[in-house]
Amino acid sequence: MKRRKFLNQMGLGSSAAFLPNTLLSFEAIAPEMPQKKVLRFGIVADIHKDIMPDADTRLEKFITEAGKRDVDFILQMGDFCTADPKNKAFLSIWESFKGPKYHVLGNHDMDKHAKQDILDFWKMPATYYSFDANGVHFIVLDANFMYKDGKFSDYDKANFYVNNRFQSFVHEEQIEWFKADLQATQLPVIVLSHQSLWHYQDGVNNRLLIQKIMESSKKKIICCMNGHNHIDFHHVQNGINYIEINSMSYQWMEDKYKSTARYAKEMYEKYPHLPNLAPYKDPLWAFATIDLKGKMYIEGVKSEWMSPSPFDLGFPKNTYGNQYSAQMSDYSLKF
Repeated sequence: MKRRKFLNQMGLGSSAAFLPNTLLSFEAIAPEMPQKKVLRFGIVADIHKDIMPDADTRLEKFITEAGKRDVDFILQMGDFCTADPKNKAFLSIWESFKGPKYHVLGNHDMDKHAKQDILDFWKMPATYYSFDANGVHFIVLDANFMYKDGKFSDYDKANFYVNNRFQSFVHEEQIEWFKADLQATQLPVIVLSHQSLWHYQDGVNNRLLIQKIMESSKKKIICCMNGHNHIDFHHVQNGINYIEINSMSYQWMEDKYKSTARYAKEMYEKYPHLPNLAPYKDPLWAFATIDLKGKMYIEGVKSEWMSPSPFDLGFPKNTYGNQYSAQMSDYSLKF
């Protein structure tokens, strides 16, 4: 495998988008991985440490499973934890995995802090970057920008709780970087983002521009993966596979479907958002295997709802064309 690099123009200004990639590189923190015929990695999304009571236990189970499978690296797809010092023990569980670890920035990670606070807390080199692993090129995007009055601005301490027309943008400099990075690689590519690059419900608002860039190089694209929507879903659009990674923890319920019947009373006092959470009994995750001969297999986990389920409370089984479920399905892709 060639030397793994993080490619990012963070802090270099708008002109950096047009500089050679070698000037936009960060050395990876992770050690080199020996070249193999098959790449294996673990994926989690939307753990939500700050509102999920048993987030530590759920993450511990994933880390244990990843160790048993001897995966090449692990990846979390955002809404992981804020930079609150009380989350250091949770973060240490993640750090206990011996191999490389990669982050995607989620919107709720900036509920209490600025992006730089999260980068420092997670030891994440940049909010968007790319890396090579065993013959596959991964591109990590940051869609946590607002766009209003002709200007992009970072998500920062919950400033993004506004009209959703202004939320979930990939800013211009990043789009130019993404286009150049995608064109430069000769490897098959997986594009990672917290918010969906296809979904009409809470997806990236300028996703059509990003889709156009990917479709011009679609022979390179293995798939796009995202979290955010807490759904288990596979969508194919214009020859590109989009995989929704379900939340490790729960589905969010509107107030009319709230319940205080799942936990002890004191838990609801400690976690004020808990009535709106419909948790899964077991943590959900996925493990991906890529054979460079042209196959990718995603193995998910099936669980059940903690009682009462959303449907017991009258929640419709199909919402915006999707059915919420307590599972992460298996998917098989060819490229």
